[in-house]
Amino acid sequence: MNARIRMMVLAAALTTGMAAGPLRAQQHDGVTHTPPAIAHPGQANPAAGAAKDETPQEFLAKRAGEWTRTIRFVGADSDSPPSTGTSKITVILNGKFIQEQNEDVVFGRPVSGTRIYGYNNATKQYEAAWLYTMSPAILNLTGTSTDGGKVVDYTGVTYTASGGKTTLHARVRQVDNDQFIVTLYTAGPDGKEAPFQETSYQRKK
Repeated sequence: MNARIRMMVLAAALTTGMAAGPLRAQQHDGVTHTPPAIAHPGQANPAAGAAKDETPQEFLAKRAGEWTRTIRFVGADSDSPPSTGTSKITVILNGKFIQEQNEDVVFGRPVSGTRIYGYNNATKQYEAAWLYTMSPAILNLTGTSTDGGKVVDYTGVTYTASGGKTTLHARVRQVDNDQFIVTLYTAGPDGKEAPFQETSYQRKK
């Protein structure tokens, strides 16, 4: 085969997709040589690795597991004894949300709750819905973060039977993989916002 024919065969192989498949290792002098991966136009270089940025949903999913909860009242009610409970967090709906089921004893009374957390890609906001046995209402919250979800500041509104409403802020701070803290804030009689409750979650070992 002359040089012109060899070039035509090589060109045909490249254009028909033979070269687009996995490049096979070749053996020379008893040593196997694997050709380097080739990046085609418009594709990322395979040599750069397959790592990708963690999505907010993936970050939330790392909370899955069983936890102990310690609830402390702060501020004016800081002298009240802490309450304790447990929590189980699961990933639901194909990884789009996490669901928390908690059981506590508050002032000697059993209290159960459900919380759902997610991230809305369209609004670029975190969203949450909190429910518990002390009320038939659903507390809806939206939140933002400036550090990839390590600290999320949520805002929601609570209502009274007489029609009054109070703005509630909740800060969820991820300390590490085994601890996160939820702090609740509201405005006091002086109109200034201050924390009134803190719940610390510790992962069960």
